[in-house]
Amino acid sequence: MRVMKFGGASVKNAEAIRNVGQILENFRDEALLIVVSAMDKTTNHLENLAFLARDGKKEAAFEQFKKIKRFHLGQVEELFRNGHKEEVKAKVMIHIDTVEKILNGILQLEEFPPSVYDRIVSHGEVLSTVLVSEYLKDCGRDCIWLEASKLIKTDANFKQAGVIWSLTEDNIQEKVKPLMQGGRVIVTQGFIGSTTNGKVTTLGREGSDYTGSIFAYCLDAENLTVWKDVKGILNGDPRIRPDAIKHNELTYEEAVEMTFYGASVIHPKTIKPIYSKDIPLLVKCFTDVNESGTVISTKSQPSQIPSYIIKKKQAVLTIKPKDFSFMEERLMNHVFEMVYKSGVKVNLVQNSAISLSLCIDDVPSRRSNLTSMLLDDFTVEEFLDLKLYTVLKYKLMNLKDAADALMVQQQGQNLFYVK
Repeated sequence: MRVMKFGGASVKNAEAIRNVGQILENFRDEALLIVVSAMDKTTNHLENLAFLARDGKKEAAFEQFKKIKRFHLGQVEELFRNGHKEEVKAKVMIHIDTVEKILNGILQLEEFPPSVYDRIVSHGEVLSTVLVSEYLKDCGRDCIWLEASKLIKTDANFKQAGVIWSLTEDNIQEKVKPLMQGGRVIVTQGFIGSTTNGKVTTLGREGSDYTGSIFAYCLDAENLTVWKDVKGILNGDPRIRPDAIKHNELTYEEAVEMTFYGASVIHPKTIKPIYSKDIPLLVKCFTDVNESGTVISTKSQPSQIPSYIIKKKQAVLTIKPKDFSFMEERLMNHVFEMVYKSGVKVNLVQNSAISLSLCIDDVPSRRSNLTSMLLDDFTVEEFLDLKLYTVLKYKLMNLKDAADALMVQQQGQNLFYVK
């Protein structure tokens, strides 16, 4: 029993979906559950559609809606050449019509709460999985389409929902595991869940990897394979470092460190569920099935290759007590209580006698909320528009070489972290 996740790039159009079918031919006799993301940038397009409607830009919103509709119906035309085409088109139109109804609701009510955001953007994954599952059926595969929103139960923290593991595991064990048979492919959506009263939620942007991990955990899968457009997890962004080297294997701890500091190949939440059941994670290239990729497992040896990671959209807050008190544990505890309440994600912490500096992901609304809470007792100095440069395994090399490798420029503000 295997779980696989195919991201947006691997299903970006009809040709890519055919390639998914070819990949799955290599696992003809195995029980497979595949988690599929929205095609190409559909989630972004749906998000933009919703924002246009929220802002009352009706004409632009409907033009955006028509583009989304044309794109998906165009893929139906490309993928299906027989009588099955009209049946698939009808299934796609059910979900397109639902998007249009949500769009009209936003325009009429002039409201756009997070719950409505989750409802509309979730349709990217729904549409892509309809196309993938119907294509696999067209190829003669035993294929079942399942709604992840009915299986993965979450709290009501829309846009960043937390999984209710007990309910989710019961659902998947009861409703999915009996369906897992050799040669069968179960297709479901990434990124999506629902509250206990059935309201659709999302698990955070780029959350489909996490969905794959959830299913792998609940099904006690042999492994989880994430298919990417790179040959595995590299030691740097190949767009910046053309000579980036592939990690053949990583420990779970190394993978967590890399994702925490900004490596974008795997979603940060992916590791914990599979780690708890010692389920290996394979990162493989969907354009080269024979490439060995990267294996993350308890049996992996620690990598000896330095990794260079750049995390953008960072800010540093330097916090000082107004009464010139020492920044002792009591005050730091007070600061971190407010950090928790604001939802700010902290990446680095540095303290001195009278100050505490936090390097954070710069989400302006959360940063402003935190700053406003702190100002009663502290002064807050903000440094914005920063990048965090991280070097892991830095002891293996000269730090000057590390800085050169990261292309740290002399101009502009950057943070440089080594571990």
